Amino acid sequence: MKLIFTIFFLLNIFSYAQETTTATANLIDPLDINNSFITKFEYGKMLFNNPRGIGCNSCHGDNAKGQKIMDFKQEHDKKIYNCSLFAPNIKDIEYETFSTKVNSKKNPNLKFEKEQVCDKLIYYANVMPTYFLVEEEIEAIFYYIKNLK
Repeated sequence: MKLIFTIFFLLNIFSYAQETTTATANLIDPLDINNSFITKFEYGKMLFNNPRGIGCNSCHGDNAKGQKIMDFKQEHDKKIYNCSLFAPNIKDIEYETFSTKVNSKKNPNLKFEKEQVCDKLIYYANVMPTYFLVEEEIEAIFYYIKNLK
């Protein structure tokens, strides 16, 4: 009698294990996430406001039209220069330029005149943060910017 009960018990456990394995195999991969619950505009807004730490809006403004970030003084050849750092308007920028600049680690070489102390300093300081965004994120931010009212 104990043998029959043990066999019956083991068959039930085996049957349950098979059902659980089959049910688990039919589940969607938990890493295969569909973000359709959020629109491209909402996703772009979220990234614009906080892509990886400091948001685009902190420098370019909530409307992406740029703004003054700060004023500072720079001494060069015993002369004081009053400089202003501006974030550019990115509302009307082309996608290729936008995409390149977002993930660029440094500015390309550019020549400046001797009296362009402020422009040269700001340009080579490359104050634009590097975000390491993937193409989908860049496209979403660009979409958001282009569709701002």
